[in-house]
Amino acid sequence: MREIRLMVIIRLEDIKRQKVMVLSKGIGAAGEELNAARDALIQALGRQSAFWGLGKTAGEMYAALYLSPGPVPLEEVARLLRVTKGNVSIAIRQLERLGMVRRTWQKGDRRVYFEAETDFWQIAHNVLAQRQKPEFDFSFKLVDESRRFAEVAPSSPEREFALRRLAALQEFYGVLDGLVRAALSLTPAQLKGVAETALTLLNGGLTGNGTKGADRP
Repeated sequence: MREIRLMVIIRLEDIKRQKVMVLSKGIGAAGEELNAARDALIQALGRQSAFWGLGKTAGEMYAALYLSPGPVPLEEVARLLRVTKGNVSIAIRQLERLGMVRRTWQKGDRRVYFEAETDFWQIAHNVLAQRQKPEFDFSFKLVDESRRFAEVAPSSPEREFALRRLAALQEFYGVLDGLVRAALSLTPAQLKGVAETALTLLNGGLTGNGTKGADRP
């Protein structure tokens, strides 16, 4: 009995370590080291996507597809991540909306396959393009309406406080919206170039001010 219990524990630990499985298509055979690399990326992107409100499964799916050399059907991704097909379907719709994955088809196979978008600047451009949705304009209008209500309120310290806070929020929204609009006027390649130039200028300024590259005591 003790030996059986020990075998069960070992098997459970083995399953836990082997969360990243070899898929029959798309991902292909991989050694223990590549499985470990894939598992680490799945965990990393799962945590990041959960932090940003997309849910852990979306990030895990993108990681699995990103390290796949070819398109993978949805059911195989579900089996890889050990989640239900329903959860995978929800996550894949989120990824498609952001342009992080795309659908493909295989001749003679009725299943829908997916592959990851590997151009991260294209993904960034797609995410910024969400600003074009009506919900953003509506939220900006509501902030403007909030300030108008505050402006016609009777004079009081509370009114002045609210106006200062709302003015600061409007200023921030205006600058941020201007940056997004400017970024959307660029191609993904141009966006990458602008970001790299800005980073170079910022790093140069930091170095010039002695805040970077200074000798440590």
